[in-house]
Formats: sequence, C-alpha cells, structure tokens
Amino acid sequence: MFKFDPYNGDNKLFQNLPLKPGDLRNVSFLASNWAISRYDVFPNWYLSNGTHHEIIENTKSPDVTFVSPHKTFVEFMRGIPNDVMGIPPTPFERYRGYNFTDLDNIKSSILPTPLKQMIGNKTITIDKRWRIDRDRFRVLSDVAKYLQKSIKGTKIRNLKSTSNKVIQLKMEQNSTTGNPEGYTMNITANPDRVEIIGNSVGGVFNGIQSLFSLLAFGGTIPTMTITDEPRFSHRGLLLDLARNFFPKSTVIKLLEVMALFKLNKLQLNLADDEGWRLDIETLPELAKVGGRRCHDPEEKTCLFSQLGSHPNGSGLGSGYFTKTDYQDILKAAKDRNIEIIPSINIAGRARAAIIAMNEYSRRTNTTDYNLHDKHTEHVYLTDTLFDDSAINPCMPSTFKFFDTVLKEIKSYHTEAKIPLEQINIGGDDSPAASWLNSSYCKMDGFTGTDPFMRIKVNFTTQIAKIAAANGVNLSGFEEFFMAWPTTDPRGGPLVPFDVSRYPKDLEISVHTRNSQNDVFIQRATALSNNGYKVILSQSDFLSFDHAPEADPESNGDYWAIRFIDPLRVFSYLPEHRCCNLIPDEFTFGKMPFAPYGCIDDSNCLEAKQPQNVTGMQAQVWTSRVRNEEQLFGLLFPRLIVFAERAWHRAPWEASYKVRTNVNEDFPVPDLAARDADWARVASMIGHRELKRLEAYNVNPRIPPPGARNMTYKDANNTIKHVLHTDVAYPGLQPQVQGGKDQNAANNRYSKVDTYVLERPRNVLEKLVDAGLIAPPPGIDIPPGFGTTNPSTDVPPIVAV
Repeated sequence: MFKFDPYNGDNKLFQNLPLKPGDLRNVSFLASNWAISRYDVFPNWYLSNGTHHEIIENTKSPDVTFVSPHKTFVEFMRGIPNDVMGIPPTPFERYRGYNFTDLDNIKSSILPTPLKQMIGNKTITIDKRWRIDRDRFRVLSDVAKYLQKSIKGTKIRNLKSTSNKVIQLKMEQNSTTGNPEGYTMNITANPDRVEIIGNSVGGVFNGIQSLFSLLAFGGTIPTMTITDEPRFSHRGLLLDLARNFFPKSTVIKLLEVMALFKLNKLQLNLADDEGWRLDIETLPELAKVGGRRCHDPEEKTCLFSQLGSHPNGSGLGSGYFTKTDYQDILKAAKDRNIEIIPSINIAGRARAAIIAMNEYSRRTNTTDYNLHDKHTEHVYLTDTLFDDSAINPCMPSTFKFFDTVLKEIKSYHTEAKIPLEQINIGGDDSPAASWLNSSYCKMDGFTGTDPFMRIKVNFTTQIAKIAAANGVNLSGFEEFFMAWPTTDPRGGPLVPFDVSRYPKDLEISVHTRNSQNDVFIQRATALSNNGYKVILSQSDFLSFDHAPEADPESNGDYWAIRFIDPLRVFSYLPEHRCCNLIPDEFTFGKMPFAPYGCIDDSNCLEAKQPQNVTGMQAQVWTSRVRNEEQLFGLLFPRLIVFAERAWHRAPWEASYKVRTNVNEDFPVPDLAARDADWARVASMIGHRELKRLEAYNVNPRIPPPGARNMTYKDANNTIKHVLHTDVAYPGLQPQVQGGKDQNAANNRYSKVDTYVLERPRNVLEKLVDAGLIAPPPGIDIPPGFGTTNPSTDVPPIVAV
C-alpha cells in the first residue's frame, strides 16, 4: 500500500493550501514500470483520514473508464522499437481470408473432434416423445437425469433393446477403446435409436455431450457411428479466486459450460497472497481475516485493500466459500463429470494465511499455527512487493497447519460423498533470504553448502508425507520439485528431486508453466522421465488471463507474453514440446535458431516415459478480472480451442519436427493443414458454439473484423476499389461506416467500392511516421511518411 501524508513542515510553499469543494489538485507520480493497457490501472482510488475513507467517484468503474486512451507508440509499447508484439493490429493485419466451412457442412461435426466418426445417409428426429433407458444401470441414474433435463418432455424408462425412439445408455468395456472416458455412439433409423455405450460413467457423459452438440441446430440429426476417447485424462482449468473472488453461482455457471466441451478438472485457487477463500472451521481467522480486504493498515480485521478492492470490505476483493457453498460446488461438478481440485499455496505467495494466523495467535495466545518466524529479519521483497509472504518451512507449526487444513477439506468432501483425490499446494519458489535467515532452519542444521536446496528438499518431502498420510495425492508447480536454483553440481534447471524420496503410494502431478528458453521448455520431459505425472500448463500459450490481442483497450495481462490469441492456443503442441519455443520477443529476445518454434534435436530431451504426461491445464489469474462478464470474456472462445487440443490429436501436429542436422534448414511444418483445420474449428465456433454459450448467458470476446482493399478493373476498364472484410468466426456480420452521410442506412456493407484503405505500413515505417526514430541510412521512406496529417481526400473507414 502506498499513501500520501499531510505536510507538517515549515516550508510556506506547501502551507495554507486548503482543498475546498470544487477545487482541483493535480497529483503526479512516476511509476517504475510501463502501463501499456487501460487495465494496468486499478479502480477504486480512495482517500482516508484514518477513521473515514471515501472512493474518488470517477474511479469506481471496473472497466477503468477514467483512464485516458492509449493512442501513441510511447503509450502502448513496452520499448521502442523492440516491442513489435505491442503494436495494436489494424483492420488490414486482422484480415486472414480464411475459407470457412459453411453451415450445412458443420451441422454433423462435433467439437472437440471425435477420434472416429462415420456419417450415414438417413436422418432421425429427436423430440419430447422419445424415452431414455439406462438399461438397469443404477450408476447411470444421475447422467440419465442430466440428459432428461436437457431434452424436455422425455421420460426415463426401462425398455426392450429393439424399442423405437429411445436414447439407450449403457456402461460396458469397449474393445475398440480401453480409455476410461471413451465411448461409442450409434445413431440408427428404423428403429430410431441413439445408443451411447461408455467405458465408465464419465464415458457415457462424454457421449451425451456429443449428442448435445449434434442437437444444437434442432432435433433432426443424421445416422452415424462414433468411436471416441480423449487424448489426455486431465483436461482442466485453474480458476484463481484468491486475487479476486467469484461467488458460487459463477463457479457453477463455469462448470456448466466446461462440461459442454468435455473438460473434466477445475482447480480452484483458494489461497494466495491476496486472499483465503474457504472457511476452515477449526481456524476461523483464515476466512474472516484472510478472506476480506479493506482499509486496515494494521491488518487486524482484514488484509489491506489492493488490486482495486473496496476499502469498506465489499466487492470482489472480499468473500469466501462456506462449507455448504463448497459442497454445493462439489456436487454440481460431480453431476458434470468434473473433479474439483482445491489449491492452497503452502510455500511462497501465502501471505493471506500468514496474516490470518497471526490474528489467530493473538486471539488464542498460542503459537500452534504460526507460519512466520517472528525472529527472522525481513530482508527480501517479492515481485508483488511483499516482505512477509513466505511460509517458514522449518517450523513444526507449519506442518501442523497443513495437516489441519487438509483434514478439514477432506472432511468436507467425505460429507458430500465425493472423495478428495488431490490437493494442489502451489509451490512458487520463495526468496532464498526468507528461509536462510530463519532461526528454525538454522536450528535444524540447514547450513553449510547450499542450505536453501537442503531446506527445499526437506520441505517437499514432509509435505508429501502429510498428503500420503491423509490418503490424498499431491500436485504443484514445477519449481517446488526441481533442484534449482542451486550451487550443487548434482542439481540444475532440468534436475527434479528423486521421486523415490516420496511415499510410494503417493501420486505427484507437476504443472509445468515456464517456457521462456530452450532449457525450461523441456522440464515437462525431465519430470515425466523421472516418474512424475505431468500436466502441461505452458504460460505463454495457456494463460487466459492474458490479453487476446495487443489492444490497450482490451482487458488482460501480459506477464508471460504480450497476448495469446485463439490461433496460438490452437497451435500448441503437447507431444512435440521442443517446437513450442515462441516466447515474447521483447522480454526474452528473438529465437533465430528456432523457426516455427522448433529447436535442434541435440538440445531436445528424449521422452522416455511419455505416458506420464497425463494432461493439459489452462489458467486464469484474476488480478485484473473484476466481474463475471470480464471473466467469461477472457475465457471464451479460447477455452473451447483449448478443449479441442486437449481432447483431439490433430494429424498436422506430427509435421512439426526438430532439426537433426545443424547444417540444414529446419523442417517446414504443414502450415496449410494447420490453417485449414483452424478454419474448420473456427467455423464450428462461429456457427454453433457462440450460440450455445449465449444460452448460458456467456458473452465471449469477439475480435473486430479485418479489412483489405482490393483493386480491379470492371467491364468498362474502370479501376474499382473493393473493401473486402472478414471476421474471426463465421456467422458474424461485419459492418462498415464511411462516406458523407455517416448515418445513412445504406452506408453499412460487407463490400464497399468507393473507398481506399491506406497502404499498410511495416513497423519501421510506422515508427518513422510517428517521429520516434530517424530513417536508417539506405531505407527509402515513401512520400508523405513522417507527417502527422496524412491526406484527407479519402473519407475515413471504420470497421465496427
């Protein structure tokens, strides 16, 4: 928290300046970093005199409309001229000219794409006269009811196997697909039947979702046979609730739309620096203090206000789930074949728990659950500007705290009759100074050569033992399980801790996020080769809190890369990970040795246990997400694209190959096949999935249209200029304004033959034109560049 204090000195320049109603005071301060987006500024600026606080009225908007527009290169680039990714795209650059699949040809398609699908030449019509038969499988009772609610008027009955107008649900092992979530679906005519056979309840549920996809255009569907199974068993999303909290209703709404695309894991980030979001009845301060942000500089009743939270303790900065709330979420998830994975940071980024337990200690006059060594001097500062956010890894009370919290969360699951399978403990690396100065760690003998790494090994081992003792599997970020950073020659950035040091019956899943160079990008392979289960969570492809394009008016973060558009998500290669090196050039520099994202074979680890890579997980951190509309706008349609890649292995992925001979060029992947496949998926999103989301009151983010001017001669040899427009997804209608009468009804076309678009400029020309750099020697700058007022002879073109 930063503050201005009243001046009490003798300098007359700063005396006798009362601020009366209607007066204006300009307060300037210099930030140490850039602010390239309107959303870099947080809402709810407030004034306080110690006893009373008041938000400045025009800063209350969650869309921070009080921030001036970013109009110049200096404002929207992180550095000139290096930040090429920071330049907002123009209509010309958005134009792709994709050959989208027409509506009739995608009606029988399913997203995510099935493993095999054979379409027949007959049709059937499903209506309220149909019945649902679960074939006496009592375990399928819930999914049958779920299906019944979605096709109104249907009834659940036990019927003969030859009955007409029946959706038959069965569960039996399929010889074609042994995957637990696999299924087959047979749609036949005469008799009209839909038979869904799953290898498990989850398999039947996945088949039902495929049926829903076919029914999106109405009850008439073609006969067909589908054999399907997922690529990965873990197809998940991390929803951060610590930075900003979202209520139970939002989480259940998210579960509903996740189920449409066969996603099956939702990790709820319930505890971090900025908040604790689950009531632990044994330790009430966790929720009452750690789950609330307000104006309390001493933090006895709440965490201090941050990230634009309201100083009175209301709004998304405050809130938590009661036990009943959490159990309601568990049940809603189970009904949709989704596992809830609770996540609490137990290493770094744990300030909410630390502050809450300080208050617990004051109330109870005990140190039973202290997480912070009061005798340790604070000599560190995290990237989030905290010097008290690291849990002490050597205090016995730390392990008692984790065991107590884990036991209580497990009891919530047990009461709900939904077992707790896994706990995620975060695992961001703590600053070394936060551990090395600990008197407890010194008493435990962690001194000498590389004590930080010895402390880390012991900490991970003890946490793993507690998880195993409670019968719960463990997951966390890659940093927590890597022998790095270290000065020990036995360690290194690609050296995991030996998995044999953990209890044998404990399964550990590691989320790999870092990918900024040709070493870190291989951690997934290193961990899987050493026996860990690996969940791919590569931040610069799968972090959906990031902006979808480099637009300063578009919400989203950019800590891993300036933007992540849907095509980048679609292009992710989970099985060809040495071809995913496409980092943010401004932050990490260009990778000239890695065209198409691939590196040399000699630098690529061999995947010796590929079966240990068990899933993919997207993530959305909510520092800048201030309401439900913003949340779903950032998630969709990118989460649909993610679901496609996590479920379906596209043939074009195999065309990405590392280079085996450094004296030759890198192999060229089949980009045409990738783009054609993207056009197919985008067609399904535009024609069908956007409408399905509307039914759940989910408004996805739709990018503006593209436009390009094409010149041709007509039959009279007259030169014509045609404005071609396109959209990111078919089914959307681009609109164009121009001409003298901006309000004329006939002024909105998809093609216009009277306007000329300005010739597209490259980055160098744009910077020269803005007067930010001088033309390099030998570069011919076209006439008119370098001026601030280009020709006004042509009426403006605005794609809206």
